[in-house]
Amino acid sequence: MIKFFRRIRQKLLSEGNTGKYLKYAIGEIILVVIGILIALAINNWNEAKKSENEIVEIIEQLKDDLIYNFDDATGILEFYATQESICEAVLFDKLSIDDYRNNELISIVAVNWFITSPKSENLDYLLNNQKGAPESYKPIINAATLLKDRETIMHAEWQRLNTTIQENIKKITSKVSLIKIDSVSKNERFEYMLSNEEYKKMIELYWISAQDYSDQVSRYRAQVMATLSTINVVKEKQGIQELTMLYNSKDMHPFKHLGCNDMLPETDYKERRRSFLLGNLSKHDVILRVKNDDKITGTYTMKPGSFRFTRPEYAGIGGDYTVIVEKLDADGKCMEKYASVKNGYLLIE
Repeated sequence: MIKFFRRIRQKLLSEGNTGKYLKYAIGEIILVVIGILIALAINNWNEAKKSENEIVEIIEQLKDDLIYNFDDATGILEFYATQESICEAVLFDKLSIDDYRNNELISIVAVNWFITSPKSENLDYLLNNQKGAPESYKPIINAATLLKDRETIMHAEWQRLNTTIQENIKKITSKVSLIKIDSVSKNERFEYMLSNEEYKKMIELYWISAQDYSDQVSRYRAQVMATLSTINVVKEKQGIQELTMLYNSKDMHPFKHLGCNDMLPETDYKERRRSFLLGNLSKHDVILRVKNDDKITGTYTMKPGSFRFTRPEYAGIGGDYTVIVEKLDADGKCMEKYASVKNGYLLIE
């Protein structure tokens, strides 16, 4: 090919036809430029395809991380639910010295803790390389971004709880020993915890901090499942049957469907400040109004195939923590109503 073009150039030069030679030269330059652009386009396409394949692989790994993180957060919530019941018993004088003797976890309630340890490497990689994701994966990227935000907030709340715990350790050990196991030291510790008002105030502050942390863990857990559900709908093209199987495997249960004027069902569980998963699997936008303790905690317009978490309202010791979700029409009137259950979720079809 190069020899062919060289012969043309030499022929035009020997003929002395400058005009034709210039036109030929310009044409040859254009061909070279076009060749370079085509090569760059092919290289860019190959790089984009490579990045896309890496994103697809990372999302597959992320799915496993999300299952792990959901289970980890569930264990944390169960731990702090137990802590909450102990705090309530201390503050409302429901314990005797025999309770302390029979369950020594009671005597360390103000300094006892667990922290979430989510796997984040694949999530971080996805967000740092999101430009390589196909356009159709944008809902996944959005869900992953919200999840990272929740993780950051959750870790910040843990720092506040940890500060409270460290202060409690100093205050308690200045009065009694937490580590001596002889009978005299134990009795001294138990008597202090049964009767000292400063200790009860300590328990109250711990309880508040632990509730705040548990609240953020609950929101994080719901967003974990929202992210996993988004991946399954967008990437795997799953529908309600597959999602329901996933939720059942995680001991999640659908909200109770009520009429707009129905009385709320009696509940036999206490889950203070819990967040729940909401999903829209219909083909239309839906407007959901969420409330508990007669307070509206949010009104959301959810796009088809989208998922999110509810935001709970603090209702105090005697408040109603049953989350109510109303599906609204365009005029803001209730069309359907749903009530939360333990480990609940709501999918609109």
